[in-house]
Amino acid sequence: MKRFVTTIFATSVVVILIIFLMGSQGDSGSSLKIAFVDANKITQEYPKMIELNKQYQSDYGFYQQKLAEMNKELEDMVNSGASQSDIEAKQKDILTKKQQYEKLLQDEYQPKMQQVFNEMAEKIESYAQMMGYDFILTKQAFLYGNDIYDITEQLLNYLKAE
Repeated sequence: MKRFVTTIFATSVVVILIIFLMGSQGDSGSSLKIAFVDANKITQEYPKMIELNKQYQSDYGFYQQKLAEMNKELEDMVNSGASQSDIEAKQKDILTKKQQYEKLLQDEYQPKMQQVFNEMAEKIESYAQMMGYDFILTKQAFLYGNDIYDITEQLLNYLKAE
């Protein structure tokens, strides 16, 4: 609920800003050029993000396999009648390894993802300037936008060509 209210508030601020800017632009005779994109689609279909996700899934699968092996060892311990203290130690070891693997993945991939997002932002800014847009908004930032202002496909084609 809090997220919904925040989104509505942010959307209201953007709309008010646009209306204000449109009013101030009216005197000079020029008008704002505004479009929107589906940010989720852009992110999911951006080639470098696709490649990064493939790498992440590969590494994630590797660590999941390691954890599965450890869980199998735990199961064998239980079935062979190992002591409760040995079982608890193994459970603690598995939990520790899981946390370490999650941290390794986060430490490796968070900076890489940020780098890809920054690159995308630079390219989107370049596209906006090249095409004369004053604003490119995300579809997720407002409740309704006429599809004639949706430039998701054009922007994707530009990003893929770069």
